[in-house]
Amino acid sequence: MTAPATTAPLRAFIRLGRPKFLFQSMLVVALGGTIAVHSGHQAQLGGYLLTLAFAWCTHLMTHYCNEYFDLEADRANAVPTSWTGGSRVLVDGALRPVVSLGAAFALLFAGMLLLALLPDTTTRLIAVAITALAWFYTAPPLRLNYRGLGEISCALVLYGFGPLLACLVHAGTIGATGIAGIAVVCGFQFLRMAVMNLSDIEGDAATGKRTLAVLLGAAGLRALYAGGQLVIHAAVVLLLITGVLPVVAGLLVLVTGAVPAWVSRQLAAGAMAVPARANAVTFWASMHMPLTAAAITAGLLADLLARSGAQWQPWFAVCLLTFALFGGWLATAVRAHRTA
Repeated sequence: MTAPATTAPLRAFIRLGRPKFLFQSMLVVALGGTIAVHSGHQAQLGGYLLTLAFAWCTHLMTHYCNEYFDLEADRANAVPTSWTGGSRVLVDGALRPVVSLGAAFALLFAGMLLLALLPDTTTRLIAVAITALAWFYTAPPLRLNYRGLGEISCALVLYGFGPLLACLVHAGTIGATGIAGIAVVCGFQFLRMAVMNLSDIEGDAATGKRTLAVLLGAAGLRALYAGGQLVIHAAVVLLLITGVLPVVAGLLVLVTGAVPAWVSRQLAAGAMAVPARANAVTFWASMHMPLTAAAITAGLLADLLARSGAQWQPWFAVCLLTFALFGGWLATAVRAHRTA
């Protein structure tokens, strides 16, 4: 049954923004706030809501911007997955491309207004960097994802500067534990984006989009992902031994390593050549990121509660609600993938 004519454009517009990815930025903001609370600072509800609004606004802006500037590459991608190759709304002609560009500009301006409300010069400068890297990820003249710089810029925007901004909004500073946690998720995000671009390699190559997958080739990209995962997990073990990461946080990260281990095996077995398996690979490669962010967040909260004299505080409720929302959505998404 097709959607009524009055609601079909609205539904297409929502699909165009791919809101399912917003769970990642929600968990990023929770991670940054938890880093601040773990270091002895008090999280502020106003600061949390402002940071979350900016994160979601910028995240959506990136999606609408990418849909417009990636249209040629998306059209050339004959085998998109549910997580790569864009929303297909513009490719299928459900909306005009100018709608996507207009939405991107509107969200850009909204993000700049939110940016101005941040507490100090440092947080505003970080937010400017996030906005610039997000916009020029696909937009000219930089078009970072067309020059072999998309993976690192995406990692910095979402899992590097993102939690750093959230932490500084509450604490104004960040310690070694916070830096280590952010470095871990940022490194994982770099590898995850490499896998996502591997799924789009043929269409990207045909349209001159020089992602790492195109530059390294499929075999080189698979080696980068597997080797990178080993290096980062070894670093987590070292951070555990040296006490930089609390025990629970480090162990939870290592447990989530089962996901990239499965992804690596699938890549080695040629799963990307089979559409159904490629869809599963890109899904779990994506889910590794929010799972890792949640693991570090939960580990830091557990360490805080285990300390002598530590008491329950409102921030714990914010994190529990975040986990519940993500967990409920993830369960639904897993069921949908199993029945697809």
